[in-house]
Formats: sequence, structure tokens, C-alpha cells
Amino acid sequence: MSERISGGIVLAGMVLLLSLSGCGGGNSGAHNTRVTIDSNPTGAELIVAGQMYPSTPVTIEGLVPGFNDVVLMKENFKTTDDQIEVVEGKDDTFVIDLDPLVGYLSIDSDPMGAEVWLNGEERIGLTPMVKYPLPVGDYTYQIRMENFYPLDESVSIGIDDQYSKRSTLVPMESELAVLSRPGGASIFINNQLQQSNTPAKFTLAPGSYLISVYLSGYAEKTERVVLEANKPSQVQLEMEQGNVPKGMVVVPAGEFIRGEEKTAPEEQPRTKIDIPAYFIDKAEVTHEEFKKVFAAHKVPEGRGHYPVTGVSYDQAYAYAKAVGKRLPTEEEWEKAARGTDGRKFPWGEDFNLLCANTLETQTQEALPVGKRLEGMSPYGCFDMSGNVYEWTNSLYQPYPGNTLINKNYGQIYRVLRGGSFMTKNFDARCTARHFDKTDAARLDYGFRCAMDATKKK
Repeated sequence: MSERISGGIVLAGMVLLLSLSGCGGGNSGAHNTRVTIDSNPTGAELIVAGQMYPSTPVTIEGLVPGFNDVVLMKENFKTTDDQIEVVEGKDDTFVIDLDPLVGYLSIDSDPMGAEVWLNGEERIGLTPMVKYPLPVGDYTYQIRMENFYPLDESVSIGIDDQYSKRSTLVPMESELAVLSRPGGASIFINNQLQQSNTPAKFTLAPGSYLISVYLSGYAEKTERVVLEANKPSQVQLEMEQGNVPKGMVVVPAGEFIRGEEKTAPEEQPRTKIDIPAYFIDKAEVTHEEFKKVFAAHKVPEGRGHYPVTGVSYDQAYAYAKAVGKRLPTEEEWEKAARGTDGRKFPWGEDFNLLCANTLETQTQEALPVGKRLEGMSPYGCFDMSGNVYEWTNSLYQPYPGNTLINKNYGQIYRVLRGGSFMTKNFDARCTARHFDKTDAARLDYGFRCAMDATKKK
């Protein structure tokens, strides 16, 4: 026996409640509805009408007509709440977009303006690129720029990550052809002897180079060349006959301005003096050259082309004598550094960090000889400002006409010139004088040699 009551039927002493609102798939067939729910991207977990489905797309029959709440969940995507409207007697399809969880990619390069490509397929911008949003995941990106080698990187982007990287692009090399007239000359690139004689070709990174050629019986010829990335270049040097020794330049006879009035007392007076022609080394004597004379000298690893340091006057004097040269006088050193126009530094009036290795550059050590090409003197000498102090053959004496008293003047001290990596630029001026005992061998003491112009090596 049964009894009808509101909302149910009493049967055998039990009450069976009939849902009036529907229960999704659990009430399949109660309503003539059929919907397909998909997501973009697919493969999301779905909750609708209280029931979970493992992966979209999902087709559900019997949902209650009207608005139904749906929840979609997928790894690396935001959980999405939405509603779908179900219509009685109608098949329908709903596609719900999922918003990815993102991190941010910031890429810069030197030089700037390079293209950034994602996964090798999509160009996403130019450097510097700031906070480019990317869905969470693993990526590769490539930085591309004409005449530079492409750079590939991998990156894992997490939720709200702020990935940032600056990369230096490597320019493609250039081919340089070096020719001379006459041919068969030794070739020096940035003062370093090459294995090949002219004519020869070299593959070099873009940049500024000093190309020199030398042949016995001719004066060394030098020219500065600026190479562009991935662009072939050629230089032809015509040498003049002369007896200038290898690795030296000639400083012609004549007047130059020595000294300065308004700096240090020992530099006074500023006056013109006339000296004969002479030869002087283009560069400071290196460890490699020093060892050829003094076999016991230990060359620091990889430093053969660096200036020899920790050298006393006595050692410098002995080396010069052994190779048939001598140390320059103060006057010779200053003219070779300064030229004839009375300039403050070998390159001009104003100090330039690119021209000299001094305390201001913070290298804290000597650099290879000729590294600062921009600091070349009017006669083609390198490192006459900074790098290492250079011994001269002159005693520390007052200049003629200087009546100021200095207890250090006399027959004990020899003069060093040029300043060093340990001194400020004031001491690296062409007129600056430093002095020390002949057996002093400070860490920043080195030297270069000179010769009379009438003497053949």
C-alpha cells in the first residue's frame, strides 16, 4: 500500500524523495537535453551539476534546463568558473577558453635591437624586451642580428616568474688581406709578429687594428684598420727605404717643448730644446724579449707579450746594452711621447680612459703592450701614458733655469717616466717626472730602449 505525500511516495514504510532540480548525469534521461562541453585547450577536468569528468570534451545528457555552473581545471591554467544555458530538446556545444598561468620574460642584448624568436618559430620582439608574458612551461629562444652569430638559450617559466637575462652577441669575423710593397715583409698585428709574410690573409674579429709591415732595409710602415663584422677588407702598405731597426720608430732631429710651468716644480721651466734624431722602441720591452737576454727570467704563463715588470734601472741598462741599444734620455722620452706641440698626453690635452692604463681604469695590472691603440703618440709609440713606469738614463736633476731647491736632486736617483697602472693620470702626463734608486724594482717598473739614429742595428 502506498500514500502520496508532497514531494514523495511512502512505500513499505519508506519515503523515496524525488529530486525536482535534476542531478546531471545521475539523472540521465529525466530531461531531453544533450550538451557537449569542451575547453580551449582541451584536456581539462570538468565539474558540472556536482559531477566530475576527467577530460574535456565531454558530452552530457539529461542536464536540467536553465543555467548550469561549470568549473574547468587544467595544469598551468587558471581554474575557470562559467555558466552554460541548457535548453530542453536542444543539442548544444560549449567551448570555454582557459587563461594560462604566466611568467614574464625580459631579454636584453649587446648590441641592442636584436630580434627575439621563440621556439625557433615566432618573432616576439626586439631587445631590450621587457616582461613579455608567456604561459608557464619550457621554452627555447634565439637572439638574432645581422652579422652576429645567433644565440640560443633555454628557459623554464614558472608562475609569476620574472626571468631576465642580458647576453653579449658575438660578431662574425672579417677577412683582412695584408699586402706590402715590396712584398715578403714581416707582418705585425697590434704589435704582435705573425707567422705569415706579405701577402697574407687573416680572419679577425671586428674592431680596430694596427697593421705594421717590416722588411730589412726599409722603414717600418704602420696603418690603422677598422674591420666591420662579416665584411672583407684589404690594406696595402708601401715602405720607404731606410735603416730604421725592427720594432723602433725614428724621431727626427729638431725642437720640441719640454717641461710645464703650472704643475709640479721639478717640471719647470717650459721651454724649447733641440735634440738630434734617434730611434726609440714602439713598445715597452716584454717578458718574452727580456727572457731572450736573461734566460733565468721566468715568464708568467700567458704573459709573453706583457711588459716585463719589477725591473730595476741596473737590469734595464744591462738589457739595452746586450741588444745593442741604450736607455732613452728624459728629453728623448718626452719628445717621443709628446711630439712638438707641447701636449699634455700623447693623444692630446684631455685624459681619456680608452687611451691609457692608469689607476682610473681599475685594471690593477699591466696590459699587453700596445693594447691601448688610441693612446699612440705622435711618432707611433704605445703606452707612454700609463701601463708601467719606464726607466730613462737621466739622473734626477733640475732643468736648466730651474732654481728651486730639491734635496733629491743629485747623482743618486734615475728618472722614470709615463706613470703606470698604479698611478693616477696626473703622473701619466708627458711632463711628469718620477725618480728612484737604480736598484729599485717596483712592481710597476719597466722600460723601453733607444738608439742613436746614425747607428745601425
